[in-house]
Amino acid sequence: MSAATPFAILLVALAGAGLVALLEQAVAGARLAPAAIGAAAARRLREPLTLPASYDGWLYHGAPLLLLLAAVAALATVPWTPGFRGIDLDSGAILFAAALAYVTPAVFMAGWGSGHPLAVVGGFRFVALMLGFAMPLAMVITAVAAPAESLRPADIVAIQAGVPMALVQPYSLALWLPAVMAVALMPPFDTATASEELAGGAFARYTGPEAAIVALAQRVLVLAVSGMTAALFLGGWHGPLLPDALWMVLKTLAVAALLLWAGRRLPRLETDRLLILAWKVAIPGSIAAIVLAALTTLLFYR
Repeated sequence: MSAATPFAILLVALAGAGLVALLEQAVAGARLAPAAIGAAAARRLREPLTLPASYDGWLYHGAPLLLLLAAVAALATVPWTPGFRGIDLDSGAILFAAALAYVTPAVFMAGWGSGHPLAVVGGFRFVALMLGFAMPLAMVITAVAAPAESLRPADIVAIQAGVPMALVQPYSLALWLPAVMAVALMPPFDTATASEELAGGAFARYTGPEAAIVALAQRVLVLAVSGMTAALFLGGWHGPLLPDALWMVLKTLAVAALLLWAGRRLPRLETDRLLILAWKVAIPGSIAAIVLAALTTLLFYR
């Protein structure tokens, strides 16, 4: 990793968050207006900070920063091109899951720290949800890493030069997408912030710069999970004719658009039904995915 890598990752985070915001406009059927996004961010930054009547200052003010750090750390493990692999570690795929694990305490800190009943409920909801979905997330990573015999994301991309993992392990992709939507606080898994039920939930009390940090972190989360999905399942930078980086960008934006589109159209489930989906479907399915991945590796990758 070169000295310029951290600055490159921050640039990708900021530019990618802007593209995700544009995708949100497109999916919502609104006219694309980059200037409107910038104006909305400027208005939010100018808002005064308001503090809840009863709150824990350390938790309340630390939550947005922890959420942003978790999102950027997860994004830093995404391999974009052969020459720009971010934090390129032998266990980079596990580091991605570990970084996303800090989203849970960040959301809980936001809800509990504000002291507002609906915010606290949102925090507890997210903890319950991620207890069920965190395990499938890690186990699916193990399954897609089996053919590459490596947990380095770049190695997993390299093994897909011929056939993307989405075709080899479609069942793993089916388990992966709901899990990453849940950890990225995307509908219909946004039980922590559901505006219809909790009026914003865990992050409802934030205003001004802290609200802007939360909004930025949520979009960086979408970018991170979309980029890793493109790397683990869609062959990453592999593709004909176009430059490597362009292929990776197009695949990442396609995944982000799919997740945002699905989030607006899938029906919202009650929290207990989501937990049933996690514990009775996703976790057993992930164990089966590891077994099937092992068989696939022995039959076709040896």
